Amino acid sequence: MITRRHALLALSAAPLLDGTSFDGFRTPTGETSPAVSWRIVNGAYETIPDARRQCDLWTVAEYEQFDLHFEWRVAPGANTGIKYLIQRSATDRLKDAQGEFLHETSLGFEFQLVDDASTAGSDQPNHASGALYNYLPPTERAARPAGEWNSGRLVLRGEDVEHWINGRRVLAFSLHSQELKAALALKKLNSARMLERLEKRKSAIAFQHHESAVAFRAIRVL
Repeated sequence: MITRRHALLALSAAPLLDGTSFDGFRTPTGETSPAVSWRIVNGAYETIPDARRQCDLWTVAEYEQFDLHFEWRVAPGANTGIKYLIQRSATDRLKDAQGEFLHETSLGFEFQLVDDASTAGSDQPNHASGALYNYLPPTERAARPAGEWNSGRLVLRGEDVEHWINGRRVLAFSLHSQELKAALALKKLNSARMLERLEKRKSAIAFQHHESAVAFRAIRVL
């Protein structure tokens, strides 16, 4: 039986992605350094919102199960997430006011993190912070307002997944649950079919770059 004391000891001994370098991270394609689209400021990994190559930040290590602890912050209107059970990556050519840019993204499940007061966070329940993005809504809204730091936790153990925000478990589901199967079936998307199959069960964990100002710090993977 894993006690709270054992869990705390394990947490204190876990490798810390400590916000002093990009050691332990890579980009989805590995063609560039994370520094092309992320910077390190006061121990936090921050996106460069207007970077011309915007890359998700992947852990070098791959995990079949894990207990991820982290802190996160989004600017007003910002949108990000933690990607896991990643099946593949993609590089898209997008445009903004400055012209074309490249976006290296991750195709997998997403623990949504967003400014809940924004349109992106309030248009649908399954787009709120803590949701399994596009599929399952959180049981409550536990995130603090944009600009404030939050704690987060993402647990994958066997078939069971938990999303936590600020010490509150806001979503728990099984990868084989009827609820998830029904939610995936509703979406007429190739990505939903890929997540139904889940051919890869071991992958990196990705911190999403979504063309907006977000930051992560105090990242530990048990």
